[in-house]
Amino acid sequence: MKKQTPSTRRDYDVGYGKPPKANRFCKGRSGNPRGRTPGQENLIATFKRLATKRVKINDNGVIRTISMAQAVIFQNMRAALNQDQTAMANILRLAEHAGEFKDLTDPKVVGRPLIMPEKMSEEEFEAFYGVNRVQVSSTRTSVQPAD
Repeated sequence: MKKQTPSTRRDYDVGYGKPPKANRFCKGRSGNPRGRTPGQENLIATFKRLATKRVKINDNGVIRTISMAQAVIFQNMRAALNQDQTAMANILRLAEHAGEFKDLTDPKVVGRPLIMPEKMSEEEFEAFYGVNRVQVSSTRTSVQPAD
């Protein structure tokens, strides 16, 4: 066993969860000094950068420059027209997500139209429908009671 000299003697415990003082984190210094560098892209930023990148395509002999996202949709449309089932499903899913299959004649879907039966002033409208004016201040919005 090693004999402790006055220079190696410790006034504190060393063990599990208690490293020697020389190896502990210094105050004010990060535990991950080489972490993510500033300006490094995350997944969403990378996707946006690639989706907006411009590419050249040949559209029936005409060379056009469009975004990568438009090119992907264009290729899916071409494949769907050639009876590719996966491409058809992609296009239908995209159209449904964009709201292309909504029945715009159904009032439950689009809402009812706002019809004013006759021309009214603001005061007559407020009196007839019982609407209070909303005062907008610099800090918050509050509803003022009708007099």
